[in-house]
Amino acid sequence: MKLLLPSTLLLLGISLSAQMPGMMSMQAATADGTSLGANHTLATDGIALGNRVKMTGFVDFIFMYDDLDGGAQTEDFSSAADVDFLFDLSPVTAELHLNAASSNSISATTTDNNGTGNTYSTTGTADGVGIEQVFGRYSFNNSFHLTFGRQLTSLGFEADEAPGLYATSFAYYYNGNDSADFRRNYKDGVRLNFNNGQFGLIFGLHDGYWANENFNGDNLAIDLAASAMIIPGLEAQLGYAQEEVGNDDISQFNAWISYNPDDLTLAMEYDNFDILGTDYWALMLLGNYQFVDWMGATLRYSHEDYNDTEADRITLALLFTITDNLFFNVEYSTTDVDGGNDYDEFYVEGLLTF
Repeated sequence: MKLLLPSTLLLLGISLSAQMPGMMSMQAATADGTSLGANHTLATDGIALGNRVKMTGFVDFIFMYDDLDGGAQTEDFSSAADVDFLFDLSPVTAELHLNAASSNSISATTTDNNGTGNTYSTTGTADGVGIEQVFGRYSFNNSFHLTFGRQLTSLGFEADEAPGLYATSFAYYYNGNDSADFRRNYKDGVRLNFNNGQFGLIFGLHDGYWANENFNGDNLAIDLAASAMIIPGLEAQLGYAQEEVGNDDISQFNAWISYNPDDLTLAMEYDNFDILGTDYWALMLLGNYQFVDWMGATLRYSHEDYNDTEADRITLALLFTITDNLFFNVEYSTTDVDGGNDYDEFYVEGLLTF
């Protein structure tokens, strides 16, 4: 597996981003210090359900229109809800995250020049309430922690859920390829964590690491990541994960850097995967500026090379803050796949947090 990060990528890595009021990226730099390995249970605000229990969560609704060049148009309505319970029994803390989602889509194939008739189809899915994460944490002191249970994997700049994203969609076209869900997942395991504000470090052992069950089974996987707050607001992270699959393996090297001075954030991410002998690498540049208290905008670019097939994706999103807990987002994304079809996507999102 090639883990080469050309110096030119670092020069390209200055991109603009600013965070929406009331929304946060779990991995974004803040003036308070790096977040990797920290005790988020104590730091997260929520609705008090007594002296030792807090509740937080969100409700997310998305309309998506997808136009495949020369193919079908799809309209999709989806919704998701998440309720998290945070327990403080210091030095023991714990979290229980419950999640539910549903989706309904309508597809139409356009008429060709010969007058071939349109074909329409509808689909709908609904997932019951499930356990997204459930884990405990024992804190040896303010800096060292041991977490155990089903928890979020650590590699990657983008958050895993809507309240932490800088746009409605995710950055990468190949995020859900049939060979693996490449990026952040929820996995059973145990993890050692260190965080003193300036530096963060984690080392984990997991029952699999990537989402596709054909890969996970009972395969032992490891992840290791380190982060540093170089100067206030400037954070960098390096990470590596590996999982043996039969006589082969999957591995990931991830690096990102972000800078968050006031209303501006600069961010770049580089990923390199070896997926059962197939190379895949990706670069993401993200930009967002908070113009006024009630409006920000994100500009994002990603380039991917999966088994010598390239994809370029550009996103423009307008992010509106209605109240401290209510947000409205509009996004346009276009994807150009080398040797394949182009995609145009339009999103409208309403997000309520509590």
